[in-house]
Amino acid sequence: MVGRYDLGRTYAINYGIKTGYNEAFIIDNRTKEALVAADPKSAEILKPVVRGRDIRRYKAEWQDLWLIATFPALGVSIDDYPAVKKHLLTFGKARLEQSGKRLSDGTRSRKKTSNAWYEMQDTCAYHADFSKEKLLWMDMSPEGRFAYSDQELFCNDKGFIMTGNALKYLCAVLNSSLVTWFIETTALTTGMGVLQWKKFAVERLPIPNVAVKRQRLLVEQVDQILLLKSDNLAANTKKEEAEINKLVFRLYGLTDDEIRAVS
Repeated sequence: MVGRYDLGRTYAINYGIKTGYNEAFIIDNRTKEALVAADPKSAEILKPVVRGRDIRRYKAEWQDLWLIATFPALGVSIDDYPAVKKHLLTFGKARLEQSGKRLSDGTRSRKKTSNAWYEMQDTCAYHADFSKEKLLWMDMSPEGRFAYSDQELFCNDKGFIMTGNALKYLCAVLNSSLVTWFIETTALTTGMGVLQWKKFAVERLPIPNVAVKRQRLLVEQVDQILLLKSDNLAANTKKEEAEINKLVFRLYGLTDDEIRAVS
């Protein structure tokens, strides 16, 4: 083993998008098409998005959902997008304001921030990362659910995003049974006992930093899984995943007894 990746320093790891009110800011394809038909300029701030539960092992299952991407970092003026503004106002400006105030119907506006009523909850200066090659993963899952993507794709705050190098290699290792075992022994769980794949838990995983040549066999298996899932997300990839587990055991130099202990 040459060394280990310091994921927290070498890679950019960030939370998914926090809207504060998904019902208003995450829309279906029919609504998206209606907004673009009413004002073609709307398309500029409508981005494909997946929820945490849409993130599968190796590949995310996009459900034709769109994010109204009014990130404070972009300095969007909602008056430039009248159709989107009209849509948002149907939920009530008071409900979308970021003041934390209790409303007359007993509900509350979004939590208090300095952002405008039509903007996301967080500044999201890293929004460009969602257009890069990346890994997405669900925050709570009984096993690793890391999905590779080289297309523009956002996720909500039930997931995380990682950008950097050797992502297909990392996708293989992070989805392996060995890493799930490591998380089971070190990470937090929910009250229902589900593993929490939080940023700090993933950052401290001991991922071997090996030469590209040694990564190749794992990358080839990931490529095969992605090919199979491109036609059918439910495709049977047990053979490829079993091979990945064997390669990862070998990568870490586990003995037969150690493999039995973590399997």
